[in-house]
Amino acid sequence: MTLGPHCPTRTRVLRALATGLCLTSCLTGLAACSSGGDDSGTEVGTAPSADGGVLSAATARPSIEQTRLPSPTATASTASGGLGTRPTDAPKVQPTASWTPPEVHFYNENWSYWYQDDSVTNQNSITSQGNFEGYRTHVGTCIGFATRDIDEATHLSGLSDEVLSASLLDGSTNMDIFTETSRERISVVRDDGGTLEGYNVTYTGTYTWADGPGEIHGYRFARTVSNAGLNFVVMLICRAGDEMTLEQWHEVLAGMRLTGVSGGPMGE
Repeated sequence: MTLGPHCPTRTRVLRALATGLCLTSCLTGLAACSSGGDDSGTEVGTAPSADGGVLSAATARPSIEQTRLPSPTATASTASGGLGTRPTDAPKVQPTASWTPPEVHFYNENWSYWYQDDSVTNQNSITSQGNFEGYRTHVGTCIGFATRDIDEATHLSGLSDEVLSASLLDGSTNMDIFTETSRERISVVRDDGGTLEGYNVTYTGTYTWADGPGEIHGYRFARTVSNAGLNFVVMLICRAGDEMTLEQWHEVLAGMRLTGVSGGPMGE
């Protein structure tokens, strides 16, 4: 099949989408623009934590930019040894009608494993259509974040939710080494239609805490709902040997609730 001028390749669409997101952030001054692996826009944290400083703010605080699309030519997992490949999908016709951003909000309703602490995130990166919350586990060995961001470029991308969701799985910009070890499709995050299906990856890597780099284990959940322009990411970073189990992580995700959107299964 030959693609015409109004049917761009997936790579070109992803490049335009990533560039648009970056330019928007630069123009508004709300987040740093980086090609990935750069410290631009991150902050050195000094805020104390309830665990006595064991995880008192890592060297680089995640920003909303770092939860969005990775480099446009990357596969769904760019790290060495990563599992899975990005789903293939044919671009759709670009919508031409004007678009009004929906009011989508998320809530965390399960505090059994963590509490909110926004000092672990770069709050300056929040957009007018975004929520960005940081968390610490009660045992003091993990930090995490959840982001809900609405963007017209996502709505106009012309790609399926499955493809766009897979593009959000790479977490290497938040750490020194990121290696995806497993991937699953789960439907536990609640929305107005019941539950929201998304990708969840288990990963290992290296992260620089305030007291130096260390091995980590963690999870990253991602879902894009393109008709709402929504990118939703929840991530957990734990010291190796003191991480949550996968079952506990599923409980955390089941405690998340989105309103104003009904995403349903990916690809539908």
